[in-house]
Amino acid sequence: MSDPFVQVRDLHVRFGSNHAVRGVSFDVAEGETVAIVGESGSGKSVIALSILQLLPYPMASHPKGSVLVGGQEMIGADEAQLRAVRGSQVSMIFQEPMISLNPLHTVAKQIRETLVTHKGLTRNAARDRTLELLEMVQLDDAVRRLGAYPHELSGGQRQRVMIAMALANEPRLLIADEPTTALDVTIQARILELLKKLQGELGMGLLLISHDLGIVRSMADRVCVMTHGEIVESGSTGKIFDEPEHSYTQHLLAAEPKGDPVAWNPHAKPLLSLRDFNVNYKIGKGWFGRRKEFQAVKNLNLEVGEGQTVGVVGESGSGKTTLGLGLLRLLHAEGTITFDGIAVHNLSSKALTAQRKHMQVVFQDPFGSLSPRLSVRQIIEEGLRVHERDMDVNAREERVAEVLSEVNLEPDQMDRYPHEFSGGQRQRISIARALALRPKFIVLDEPTSALDMSVQAQIVDLLRELQHRHSLTYLFISHDLKVVRAVAHYLVVMKEGVVVEQGPAEQVFENPQTDYTKELMTAAFVR
Repeated sequence: MSDPFVQVRDLHVRFGSNHAVRGVSFDVAEGETVAIVGESGSGKSVIALSILQLLPYPMASHPKGSVLVGGQEMIGADEAQLRAVRGSQVSMIFQEPMISLNPLHTVAKQIRETLVTHKGLTRNAARDRTLELLEMVQLDDAVRRLGAYPHELSGGQRQRVMIAMALANEPRLLIADEPTTALDVTIQARILELLKKLQGELGMGLLLISHDLGIVRSMADRVCVMTHGEIVESGSTGKIFDEPEHSYTQHLLAAEPKGDPVAWNPHAKPLLSLRDFNVNYKIGKGWFGRRKEFQAVKNLNLEVGEGQTVGVVGESGSGKTTLGLGLLRLLHAEGTITFDGIAVHNLSSKALTAQRKHMQVVFQDPFGSLSPRLSVRQIIEEGLRVHERDMDVNAREERVAEVLSEVNLEPDQMDRYPHEFSGGQRQRISIARALALRPKFIVLDEPTSALDMSVQAQIVDLLRELQHRHSLTYLFISHDLKVVRAVAHYLVVMKEGVVVEQGPAEQVFENPQTDYTKELMTAAFVR
């Protein structure tokens, strides 16, 4: 192994009175992959940003420590020194490419800017190099994508553009901060394979920041485990995963959602039935006001029994969420929707409002789905004010306290606001809101995707416990097959609006029949 290219020694980071990073030390050599793992708030990204001095100084400060890049001290370096290192010697792929890419500039312009700044290339030379980079990261139809804007690309395509930009100046170290968090499992697998391939070709070091232990195990040579701003354990990947010594590392490794779905009676009567179910969107602008239709869900047939969990899986854009919103009639849908013997598709607006008491939804982003202006009490009792108008103030407060206790939150927190809670707690509040009306059926739309792995496991356990206690029926939408396997009795696999495979969950997991399902399973379980 060559000498370390990056050496971090006794690094401390403060944000005012908050001591975010405490005494962190590690090295990264060229050609080596070092992973820093830990949950949200552990300080992983703060360390990555410290290497390039991209923290919001002077609000951020380094009371102690050293960061050497190629033997050059970064802490206290002037702007000229930092510009010489950033992008040229060390590049970074940020977690969310849609936020990191400029929405006003084309792909070509954003990559070209890097090449002109650091390499001094002419416009034509920069364009040729940009095209070469986009082809290197295997962006499909690269020539046409040169003129595309970020919003015109998929998540996986945007991430490839970010990688191309980061590699433009052939850095000696690439920092990848949660590079696949927002991506589907199949795209995730392709991006990781691409990073490995490019690392081998360019001989660069890779500092991988992640909370996904499956990714870390497949990618890293060495692992540093962080919690509360400190590295509590480090060593070779094999040692960390096979012989973890610190209790926090053991906790992380045990946190993956496990267990079996709640016991369910396969002879239970149907609660929900969909027949010839279609959801169409109007898109674009057509001649004489006629707009084209995009069929997001096509001729779907599905039956969900009382107390059953049906998992719906597939990549982004496959129609999973559209299916959930359509059957709740939150989107216009065609076909037959029968719920508890009632033809929901024929209900008037007034009758549908009454029916929705029994059909609730928990959304993917707990922060975005909770009003920041309302207290937890107001959020949870909102449905009660519509559907339980005879309930007095004291009874509503008792119901709010009851459902908060059911999701393992303290009732005395009901007058706090969403921003005062963690991501996992906010998702518990979303679940409490759905439970308040005592529904029979809940659509769970990616309820764990925005959460750390240990919090994911807690939410999965909670959902199973609530299902058992209240005989709930779930439609569980997710692209995380490990989570789905822990909760679902029946599995529906969707691609481009079509059901490509469905059947008893264990049967589909153990013996998938279509190539697409096999690809999903491979990407999710074999890194």
